[in-house]
Amino acid sequence: MVWRVVPAGDQVRPPAGLVAARFHHYEARSGMPLLHDHLWLSVKGQRLDGKWGSVHSEVLFENTVAASALYNEIVMAGVCKALGLASEPRTVTAGRRPVMEIAGVPHELIRWTSRRSDQIAACWAELEHEYVTAVDDDGNLKFAPEVSEKARAKLNGIAAKMTRPPKQQTRPLAQPRAWWKTSAITWEATVEVMSVEEEIIGSGGRVPTVGGRGRRPAGGRARQTTGREGS
Repeated sequence: MVWRVVPAGDQVRPPAGLVAARFHHYEARSGMPLLHDHLWLSVKGQRLDGKWGSVHSEVLFENTVAASALYNEIVMAGVCKALGLASEPRTVTAGRRPVMEIAGVPHELIRWTSRRSDQIAACWAELEHEYVTAVDDDGNLKFAPEVSEKARAKLNGIAAKMTRPPKQQTRPLAQPRAWWKTSAITWEATVEVMSVEEEIIGSGGRVPTVGGRGRRPAGGRARQTTGREGS
């Protein structure tokens, strides 16, 4: 990061770095678990002569996304080292850069925590349709038929604001942790039941077998299967 000397306009990297206040959060606005930090950066940096000067705010703003990505990588590396875990890339959107996740976490469990993302995606799809079909008074398209990266980012920000729920009230961490555990177990059981039902439908109504025994479908008893069934 650099600071600017007025009126000379020279730029020098501050040797003491930046001053920041960190706020540690454990959940998203939706109430789902989302360990993250908010950083408030001071616009003051220490110069080579020991005095404090103003940070070049334009450079700071231009590198916000890069700084955030670097911070996330550092946190991920620290968590993996402390807990003996590993990270792996996961493709969220085809054609876009993958995100790093803790290796071995089931996709169903990730889906359980991404309900907010689903809301934003649904809203974004509606906004995209309105964007590419908008016409002026003469009936001509107002925008390009394909959404540019710049427009995509802007629409995504609008969708996030439109679907943003109110902030959660302050509560002891033990309360949401207990609810998260119960909710995750319930979600996993629901996904398992849906998977069994899909297997039953795909097999023409037969109960899928595990280890030679019929697996119990949702809402009924497992039928014993034999080699003669269906002959």
